Amino acid sequence: MPDIDPVRVGDPERVGEYQVVGRLGEDVYLATAPSGDRVVVRLLPADVSPGRFREAMEPLREIPAFCTAQVLDSGLDGGTDGDRPYIVSEYVDGPTLRETVVSEGVLGAAALHRLAVGTMTALVALHQAGTVHGDLRPDAVVFGPDGPRVIDLGMARALEATASSTTRKVDVPAYSSPERLMGTSPGPEGDLFSWGATVVFAASGRSPFDAGTMSGTVNRIVNDEPDLGALPGELRGLVTACLAKDPARRPTASDTLLRLVGGFLTSDQVPAALSASSEPGTPSTRPLRTRARPALLVAGALAVALVSGGAVYLAVSGDQGPAAAPRPTPSTAQGALAPAFTPQPQLSPNVTTAPWESVEKTTEDVELPGTGITLHESPKDPVKLGSYLHVKAPFATFARERGKETFKQVASALQPVLSPRGDKVALNPFGKFAESSFDYVRIQDLGTGSQFDVRTVERPLEGHNPVWSQDGSKVLLSVRNPDKEQSDGFVVVDVAARRATYVRTESVGSDTFPATFAPDGSVARGYYDGKGYGVDFYGPNGQAIRTMHWVGQPRSTGWFSPSGALFATVCPKGDTVCVWDSVSGNRRYTLGIGENTRFVGWFNNNHLLLQNPVKKGSKIEVFDLYGKSVRVLADLKKGDTAFLSFTAAAAG
Repeated sequence: MPDIDPVRVGDPERVGEYQVVGRLGEDVYLATAPSGDRVVVRLLPADVSPGRFREAMEPLREIPAFCTAQVLDSGLDGGTDGDRPYIVSEYVDGPTLRETVVSEGVLGAAALHRLAVGTMTALVALHQAGTVHGDLRPDAVVFGPDGPRVIDLGMARALEATASSTTRKVDVPAYSSPERLMGTSPGPEGDLFSWGATVVFAASGRSPFDAGTMSGTVNRIVNDEPDLGALPGELRGLVTACLAKDPARRPTASDTLLRLVGGFLTSDQVPAALSASSEPGTPSTRPLRTRARPALLVAGALAVALVSGGAVYLAVSGDQGPAAAPRPTPSTAQGALAPAFTPQPQLSPNVTTAPWESVEKTTEDVELPGTGITLHESPKDPVKLGSYLHVKAPFATFARERGKETFKQVASALQPVLSPRGDKVALNPFGKFAESSFDYVRIQDLGTGSQFDVRTVERPLEGHNPVWSQDGSKVLLSVRNPDKEQSDGFVVVDVAARRATYVRTESVGSDTFPATFAPDGSVARGYYDGKGYGVDFYGPNGQAIRTMHWVGQPRSTGWFSPSGALFATVCPKGDTVCVWDSVSGNRRYTLGIGENTRFVGWFNNNHLLLQNPVKKGSKIEVFDLYGKSVRVLADLKKGDTAFLSFTAAAAG
C-alpha cells in the first residue's frame, strides 16, 4: 500500500464503525475495525444513488480472498457532506508494483511470472463473479507477505454504474484500453488490456504506450503497436494478444490464466476453497550433500504455459506397451554438441519400441457438464480423460468411474490425477497450510470412498503436480520453495505404507519445471541454465545420474511415451516439437507446429496430443509423428474452462 500519512484537518475521525488512523490517499483511509484489524476505507462521491451503489457492490462480496484485497463491508456514512457511500476492504501491508519497480528495479523472469499469474487469478475471480476491475494499473497491485494482490476491486464499474453526475477526475490513461478511452463502460476485455500493459510495466518500468503526454499516450493506445521492451518468452505472445486493439480478439481471463499456469500450479496461483486434512502421516527427510550448479541457479526460466481453454496435464502410465527401458548408466553431457538428427529410428541397446499403432475412429461423444468441453472417445482409446477440476466456484473435482464413461465428484479445489488402474485418485490441494504447517497429498479409493492424507513437506516448501508410478504403488510430487522461487527436489509417496520421503536434489533450478517418473523409475526434470533448456535425471538419493543439455524444454509431466522409449519436448529453437530417444538422446522426429499450438502429451507410442486454437475455443487433436492430425479428442469452448488430466485407459 502507499505510505501512510497523518490524518489531516477535515478528514473524518470515523467512517461507520471504523476508526480512522491514517491517510492513504484522497478519500482513502487506514482504519481500525471493531475487531482490531486494520482495514482500508474508501469514501465515494456523495452523488451516487445508494440503492444502485449497494447493487453494484454485491458481487464484490462474493469474490474469494485470493490474490485480491477482499471487500469486507460497504455502507453509507452521514458526515458534513451528507451521506457518502464507503467501501471497506482488507489492508495489504506492502509496496505497490510501481513503488517496487521505482525502488528496486524491474522484475526478473520468475517474479514477473508470479506477478502475471497472481494478478490474472484476481481477474478470473472478478469476472466469474459477474463484475470487472476497470482500473488495473501498477498502483492497484500490492506485494503483500503472501505474494501480489490486486486492490481497488471493481471501483471503476461501481462509480460508473452509480454516479448521478458526470464530472470525474481524469487520470493519465497509460493502462486504459482503446474502447475505454472512447467512453464505453468497463468490461472484462478492458481488464485484459490493462493487465497486459501492467505486466509490461513490471518488466520494463514503463507503460507500453507511454508517450510522455496525455494526448500522445492516448494516440499510441488507439493507433500504435505496444512497445514490449524485453518482455520474455511466452509472456510476450500472451501479452501481445491481450493488447489487441479489437476487444473481441483478446483472450478471456480464464483462458489467459490457464495459458500461464500450464502444468505447474502453485498455491498462490489458483483461487480455491481450502480443504482440511485428516491425520496425515509424517514424512522422512533424506539429507543430501549438495552440488552447486551455478547454471541452474539462474532465475530466468520461462514459465511452462501449457494450454489455453483448459490446462491439460497428461499422465500416461500403467500397464501399457512394452517393458520400460533399463536404468541408464550414469553419464554427463554426451559431448559439446547435440546428437545428430536421425531421420529413421535407430534403436538404443536394450530398448524395445512398440509397433506402429493405429488410432480408432470416434464412436461416442461425452460432454462434461458445466464446462463447455466435449470428449470424442472410442472404447479402444489407450488414453482417456481420467479426472478434471472445474475452474469455477465451488471448484468441483471429478474422477472417472472405473470402466465407465461417467465421472463423479470426489473433492473440491484439489488437483486430481487418476491412478493407472483407475481405482484410486491422488488429490493435491491448491490452498496450502489451511490446517497445519505441513503440506499433504490425499489418496482416495474410488470404489469404497475411503481416503487418507500423507504429509509431504513442511512450510515453506510445497508439493505440486502429482504423478503416479507405472505400477500404481507410488506418487511423485515436485517440491518448490516459494520464498526462493526455485525447485527444491521431490517427494516420493509410498501409497501402501502411507509414507512420504522428501529428497533434495543436488542441483536446484526454476520452480516452473515439474518432475516426472522416467521409464526406468528414476526422476526426470527439465531445467534452464540461462542459455538453453535440457533434462536432468536423478537417482533415489537426489544425485544427478544423467543430463541431456541439448533436448529443449519438456512440458508438464507427460513427456515420456507409454513404452518409455521416446520423450517429447519443445525443440531447443522453439516453435516445433522434438521427439527423442530416451536412452541415447538422439532426435527421432521433428513436428512443425503453430505459434499457439501446445504440446499436451502422448496418445500412444506413435501419436502425440496437441492443442490447437480455433475460432470458438480450441481442439485437442491426435497427431502422428510426422505432424499429421488424425483425430480430434476433445473440443473446448472459449471461456468455459477446466483443468483436465488424461491418463492411460484402465481396464473395467
